Amino acid sequence: MRLLTLSYIIALGAGLGLASAHYAVAERPPLGRLQVGSWTAWPRSGGRDVDPYMRAYLARGVHLPLGSGEGLEFIAERDESGQVLDGRCRYLVTGTTPTTRGWTLNVTDADGHAFHLPLERSGFTDAEIVRDESAGVRVVAGTTPEAGNWLPLPIRGRFQFRLRLYDTPISGHASELRPESLPRIGRIDCR
Repeated sequence: MRLLTLSYIIALGAGLGLASAHYAVAERPPLGRLQVGSWTAWPRSGGRDVDPYMRAYLARGVHLPLGSGEGLEFIAERDESGQVLDGRCRYLVTGTTPTTRGWTLNVTDADGHAFHLPLERSGFTDAEIVRDESAGVRVVAGTTPEAGNWLPLPIRGRFQFRLRLYDTPISGHASELRPESLPRIGRIDCR
């Protein structure tokens, strides 16, 4: 009876330990997270002072972060009203970007992987985009093509916007960013 109790405790401890370790590295950790409006970044994820949870998450080979001197990546999973981004809706991404040598805006699935859509476009660079009169960004994302800067979305399901700023001076003091310094994500309508 005593051996059975001991084996039960060991199995329970091992199971809880493995489950908690998986939970700790399955998603990007909340430690070191920076929230700016709809956008989230982990400024220290590519530096030497990365926390152990982020290091474990990155060791899984899920994503390769930009180095601390290379730039900064912002991820949006919600629009400006706080609703989860959904492929059944159309979105308007407008505004400006912080000072940077270059940037990209991409659409990925909820895990950060590129979509395999019939149209091979999944993002824009600062060199490809057509700007409005105020030199700002104006991108429509939806399932049906639109004039201007249009990003295709999947027919349904969650997705993310990923804004990468390359060679930007804000990498060192990203915590001072204001929501108006990044593009806004507004929901136009849903079908």
